[in-house]
Amino acid sequence: MTPLRQKMIHWMERKNYSASTIKCYVTAVSVMARHFGRCPSKLSESDVADYLHYVTTSKSYSSSSLNGIYSGIKLFWENILERLWNVRRLPRPKRAKVLPEILSVEEVRSLIEATNNQKHKSILRMLYSTGLRMGELVKLKPSDIDSHRMVVRVQQGKGKKDRYTILTQAMLAQLRDYWRGYRPLVYLFEGRTPGQAISGRTVQQVFKKCMKKAGIRRQVGVHVLRHCFATHLLDAGVDTLTIKSMMGHVNLSTTARYIHVQNKRLEKVPDLLSQW
Repeated sequence: MTPLRQKMIHWMERKNYSASTIKCYVTAVSVMARHFGRCPSKLSESDVADYLHYVTTSKSYSSSSLNGIYSGIKLFWENILERLWNVRRLPRPKRAKVLPEILSVEEVRSLIEATNNQKHKSILRMLYSTGLRMGELVKLKPSDIDSHRMVVRVQQGKGKKDRYTILTQAMLAQLRDYWRGYRPLVYLFEGRTPGQAISGRTVQQVFKKCMKKAGIRRQVGVHVLRHCFATHLLDAGVDTLTIKSMMGHVNLSTTARYIHVQNKRLEKVPDLLSQW
């Protein structure tokens, strides 16, 4: 490991950045350095501007990925190299406003019912009924399930924040059936090795397999269940502040985007052609 890379990692660790963010930012700087074939400390502001233009116009990166690349390089430039970051010459790429893909209630039901495996069914139901991120689900421990208060405790979720989300009676019954059959040692959902958490890759594979078996041809990943959680609760009349709290959103505007995909709102719009 080079001294610069080590310095960057140590700086972010002292700032309590998550492991995934550290990996993302270090990779962003490393890929830029390989692009030029030079140590990143030898690059000029013009080099960085050219590289940001390249990744922005290459069409190979999502809006979220571009944001991570920009943030990683900016952090390295300002805090590791201690150089001035000129926002006018190095502007952040504008993020595309993309509405989340949503499955209907019927599609979610058929997806979950596509498997008879109690562990897999419990995982899919948990993601849908609690709004957990996949990374939060795989870190859950049995002690995070509070059956007295009927909540699930999410420890150190995105942004290193703790929060609580809902635990329904139906989900609690499902978890008890699962517990009697599997008896996990450390994590609520473990992989083939006892005591080790199930991997996110395995969860994605379970989701894709159930999607195929249910005959749902949407090009979505397991994160869609979190989107469905928010949208279906809005359709059921739950207020956005409650949903924001359960999902762990920092800004209400993040939660409010689900309003735009509500079926109930669109159903109330009159048919203009029927008035002719």
